[in-house]
Amino acid sequence: MKLTRTIVLESYPLTKRKFRAIKEVYDEYSEILKFLTDYAVENRIKNPLKLRKHFYDELKEKHSLPTHYYYTVCQDAVTRAKKFIELKKKGEARTEKPVIRNVSLWLDDVLWDYKRFPQFNTLRNGRKILVIGLTTKIGRIKLPLKPHKLFFKYINEGWNVKAGVKLRIVEKERKTLAYFVFEKEFDELEVTGSFLSVDYNVDNVSFGTHEFLIQVGTDLGRLTRFYSDVRKNIQESHLVGWKRKLPSGKSRKLLKKFGQRKMNRRVDLQRKLAKRLVELARELNVTIVLERVPKNFNQKVTKKRGKNEKRLRNTLHNIGMNGFQRFVLEKAVEFGVPVVFVNPSYSSQVCPHCGAFRIKPDDDALRRRVFKCPVCGFSLDRDFVAVLNLLWLFPFSLKADEPPVEGSVSPVMLVVEANLLHHKNSLVVIGQGLQQK
Repeated sequence: MKLTRTIVLESYPLTKRKFRAIKEVYDEYSEILKFLTDYAVENRIKNPLKLRKHFYDELKEKHSLPTHYYYTVCQDAVTRAKKFIELKKKGEARTEKPVIRNVSLWLDDVLWDYKRFPQFNTLRNGRKILVIGLTTKIGRIKLPLKPHKLFFKYINEGWNVKAGVKLRIVEKERKTLAYFVFEKEFDELEVTGSFLSVDYNVDNVSFGTHEFLIQVGTDLGRLTRFYSDVRKNIQESHLVGWKRKLPSGKSRKLLKKFGQRKMNRRVDLQRKLAKRLVELARELNVTIVLERVPKNFNQKVTKKRGKNEKRLRNTLHNIGMNGFQRFVLEKAVEFGVPVVFVNPSYSSQVCPHCGAFRIKPDDDALRRRVFKCPVCGFSLDRDFVAVLNLLWLFPFSLKADEPPVEGSVSPVMLVVEANLLHHKNSLVVIGQGLQQK
C-alpha cells in the first residue's frame, strides 16, 4: 500500500530581485491558466496533451516563459476543468464559467532541482536551510526554505519526494510556500488473532476488546452545530445567497474564516485520537476493526427523522467519519497495525449477551443512548453494544437479514470512560465501573 503526505515549507523573505522574477512567472502563468481553463471547459477537453497540442505554438509566441511551464499549466487547467465539469453535471456549480481565485505554480522535475534534492546550507547557529533551484525568465534562482521536524522525519524514515511541487507566493511578506508530496510503499499486514473494534459517533468514539471498553468524548456534533449556526447567522445578516444577491467581500471572508476554523479543530482532534488509537492497538498487538461506511449513509440514517432531517444530515456530514477512518488507516499502515472493515448493519440492535436480534429502542432509550434487551434484561450503553457486536462480525460478517447465533457473544467484563485532553498526548482515564447484568 502506498501512502502520501503533503509537507508545506515556508521560505525566508526573498530579495526584491528574486521575488520580482517569481512574480513575473506567476502573473503570466495565471493569465494562461484562466484562458486554458475556460477553453477546456467550453470544449470539454480532459487530456492535457490535447490542450497543449492546440496552444503550444501560440503560447510560445505570445509569452516568454520557460518551456516546461506550458506543460504544467496545461495539466493544471485540465484538472480544474474536469472538476468544474463534474460539479456542473451534478448541478452544484454556481457560475457558468470556472472562477480561479488561488493559483499555484506547478513545477515538474525540470523546473526545480528534483534530482539533487535535498540540498542544505547551514547557518552559524547550526540550523539547516533547504535550498531548491527554480527556473524563471531571468534564469535559475535559489529559494531558501525553512525545513521543520516533520520534514526531517519523512526524510529520515525513507519517504520519497515526488517530482511535482506546487509553489504559492505571499506577496505582502515577499515569501513563497512550497508544497512537497512524499510517498512510501508499505507491505500488507497479516490479521492477528485479537481484535479492537471502533464505533465512531456524533459526540464520542467508543472502542475496545472483550476485556475492556473505552469511550472518548469528542463533542464534534456540538462543535459542528455551533459553527453551522454561526455561518447561518452570517448568511442571514449579509443576505448571502446567489438567488438574492452575491455575498459581499466581508461575508465571504467571515464564512471562509469560520468554515476553516471548524475544519481545523475537527481534523486536529481526529488526528490525535487516531494516533492514540493506533498506538494502543500496536501495544496490545491487535487488529483494528472499523465500520465499512455505505455510500450516502447520511441520507440513509436521516431518511425517517422528519423535520430535523436536514440538521442531522448536516451534522453527520460535518463530523467527518470517512476522514477519521482514513486517518486511522494511514496511521495504522505507518505503525504496522492491521486494519479490517466489516458491515455494521444492525450492530446496535443485537444483544451481545443472548443474541436477540433487531431490538429497536424506544424514544427515551434512544435519547439516553441506552440499550436494554427485553429477552435477558442485559443493559449497556448503545455505543458499547455496537463495539462488542463489531468484534464478532469479523472474521465472518453477518447478513442483514440473518440473526446471530444465540449466546455467541460474551458479556461485558469492564467498562472504562475516557476523555481526550487537547493539551496532552495521551488518553486519560477519568472513571471506571462495571456495567454487567
